[in-house]
Amino acid sequence: MYLKKIIFLSLLALTSGFAQAQTVDKSAQRKLSKHKEVLHKTSGHSHNDYKQAYPFSLAYNAAMESIEADVFLLNDTLYVAHEKKEIAPSRTLDSLYLRPLATLYKQNGNHPFADKTKKLQLVIDIKENYQQTIPAIIKRLAAYQAIFNTSLNPDAVKVVLSGDLPNPEEFDNYPAHIYFDGRPNINYGNALSRVAMISQDIKKYSLWNGEGTPNPHDKEILIKVVKAAHELGKPFRFWATHDSPNTWLELEKIGVDWINTDHPDELRKYYDKSSN
Repeated sequence: MYLKKIIFLSLLALTSGFAQAQTVDKSAQRKLSKHKEVLHKTSGHSHNDYKQAYPFSLAYNAAMESIEADVFLLNDTLYVAHEKKEIAPSRTLDSLYLRPLATLYKQNGNHPFADKTKKLQLVIDIKENYQQTIPAIIKRLAAYQAIFNTSLNPDAVKVVLSGDLPNPEEFDNYPAHIYFDGRPNINYGNALSRVAMISQDIKKYSLWNGEGTPNPHDKEILIKVVKAAHELGKPFRFWATHDSPNTWLELEKIGVDWINTDHPDELRKYYDKSSN
């Protein structure tokens, strides 16, 4: 009887230990799964960059891999501004973005950044009249040869047009190194190869204030929108998002590729902290 009791207690201990190990293992798996979700790789997009105290340079020094400038065409010159009343003679696409980028590109040994693993895209948001503005942009870019021509140079700065754009069937009317900012629910057909990313205003799907997490219904919709872009092989960006570490973390969990920010220096600090 005593021997049977010993055997029974030993088996009970082994069973209990196995069950506990399974519980610990499942818990570890959940933590690992959550960790992987959080670590979705994102890059910074400097939204309305020209409004910064130091346009281009602040975002560039913060290692943003996407920088956005709104432009108007006036008297054959491309001016950087959000509204026509903001146009100033010294604030041209050339002076604020193209020339500084060209200088740094050469300093970095024909690469956008000293870190050769990093790419850069310049998003030019056309405020009006794409029919005349796009040819003017192409003409200015031609002055910089391969620096902005990914067809000639895979390390070139990718130029992505946004805002007032032609219909997808017109994309092929423009040089192959000119890309476009896409929108969800548009069937691009054969023009999909010319789409650099898919972007949309987050308020079309959710009124989430950036605190905590989006409610389950909204989060499901946001994930679905991002997933649809990924199924097309395109990165995704929401604009009009709140600018805070919690927001950036939740967007990473949702699967967003480009984090839209008006505070590139703060986003850089967030990335630095996250990598430690």
